[in-house]
Amino acid sequence: MNQQGSQHNIFYRHFDLPANFPVIGLLGDSWLSYPEPLSRMHFHNCVELGFLRSGRGTLYVGDHVQEFEAPCMVIAPPNVPHAHTVHEGEVCSWNWIYVDPQAMLPNLSPRLSNMLSEYQRDVGGDECIVSGKEHPEVLSVLSMIIREMEMTKVHYHHIVRDLFGTLFLLLLRNYSGTAKNSPYINTQLGCISPAIAYIAENYMEEVSIEKLSHLCHVSTSHFRRLFKQVLGWSPLDYVQMVRIDRACVLLYNCDYSVTEIGLQVGYPSPSSFNRQFRRIHGISPSQWRQKMRSEENPVVTAYFNSLPPSNFQFFPMEYHSLTK
Repeated sequence: MNQQGSQHNIFYRHFDLPANFPVIGLLGDSWLSYPEPLSRMHFHNCVELGFLRSGRGTLYVGDHVQEFEAPCMVIAPPNVPHAHTVHEGEVCSWNWIYVDPQAMLPNLSPRLSNMLSEYQRDVGGDECIVSGKEHPEVLSVLSMIIREMEMTKVHYHHIVRDLFGTLFLLLLRNYSGTAKNSPYINTQLGCISPAIAYIAENYMEEVSIEKLSHLCHVSTSHFRRLFKQVLGWSPLDYVQMVRIDRACVLLYNCDYSVTEIGLQVGYPSPSSFNRQFRRIHGISPSQWRQKMRSEENPVVTAYFNSLPPSNFQFFPMEYHSLTK
């Protein structure tokens, strides 16, 4: 991770999963990824399950690098940096599910609940990829979950919960318990996670280094070094990136003026918002809005407009949809 962290920026994506049904799905046939250089990794607060329907590529999870090929399921545990690239000449077609297993399955026995917690904490390496050829039953259950979430017929909430119970029990049965995530990730990232969570919730306010370092129980100088070492950005540069990422969501999905959006994400003046936006994207916010709305599939816009604002806080810009 040290080597990767020095080469690629790492970003936090927060998903506010609904309390009564803690799962979000990027469903349908519009979620495609193409060959591009690996430029950044990300991590989030829940389990990510990717169902690869077609294509081949390379998965990066923490320190581990592994090839994957459809059909398969890709698992990214919480708080572990990850990303994928697509092999040249390939197009990967995905469905993505973000879920909190503990909240989804509150009635598990204490023993199984503890095992599931251990699985989320420690799964890594080869076990982050579940081959459909070797474990067709796992992909069959995942496919049923996706189909139920797409159709949303009567009782689908109950059916999806039961299917998730089956899915995670199958994963636990196949889990060796020997694949551990990098100690570097577990300790260094864990140390700054309070600051990352605070930024995700308070990016629109004035964020001080003193406050962030206090939350992490380290000195400001040590916090600066550690944050830069882990994420590749200084803390304040990271705040700017989070603000601009949020601004991109609003620019793409809402009709607020550029000035209004700048104020919402924490910039007191249009000039400061434009300056930071140009520094990161190379064009003005209004130019970015026009460009992205003309290039992206309206299906993607409609999908994110259908979600509560907190659920599309981080728009997955690395996936592009083909117009049907």
